[in-house]
Amino acid sequence: MPKLSDEAIQERMAIIEDAARELFIKHGFHATSMRDIARRAGVSLGNLYNYYATKDAIFESIIDRYLGVIDMELRAIFDEIDEPMEPASLRKLGSNVGRLVDDHSDFWLLMYIDVLEFQNQHFRKMFDGVSDRFRKIFGRRFRDAEKRGDLRVGVEPAPAFTAAYMQFFNYFLVEKLFGGNHHMGLTDEQALNHITKIFAYGTLSEASLARFKKTANKAAG
Repeated sequence: MPKLSDEAIQERMAIIEDAARELFIKHGFHATSMRDIARRAGVSLGNLYNYYATKDAIFESIIDRYLGVIDMELRAIFDEIDEPMEPASLRKLGSNVGRLVDDHSDFWLLMYIDVLEFQNQHFRKMFDGVSDRFRKIFGRRFRDAEKRGDLRVGVEPAPAFTAAYMQFFNYFLVEKLFGGNHHMGLTDEQALNHITKIFAYGTLSEASLARFKKTANKAAG
């Protein structure tokens, strides 16, 4: 039997992983068998084991490939941001996050499968130290914003940017994967504008803030 080229092996593995991904999303990981995957991929069960020793190995390979793509696209998104704390940058971040969710819906569905069936064993690294990662990427610009007095007293830029980043993700994940159907009562564009305003300007008027501050000072005195 002729030996397959590396390119042919990669093509065969991609076919197997595509079949497995479809089955995992439709039926879940534990409800999908190696025989199911082999049948969907059009290979024999014995041949499948030549490429992957276990079903877990297939799942991990799929996720590793996706994580590589997502990480590359996130790097490109962050590279486009000049001043992370400015409203225009936050709005652009939200728009790009929405595109990322749209373009890779299978990835996010697999993430929820991982949460339900593996206690987020495989995707945890995607969220570990997110705020610290932003400190490394935007550290100088965060410090410059603080020196300019761009932020309210007591507000740290890295956690604030992280909160905005996660809220944009939450919005689009609810909309695209859970049938949110404009769950904020706004179109996507309006929701992006509103979320940006909340993080950039807050929700309370200056008069309300002054009143609450006065009340807090009285209570403290």
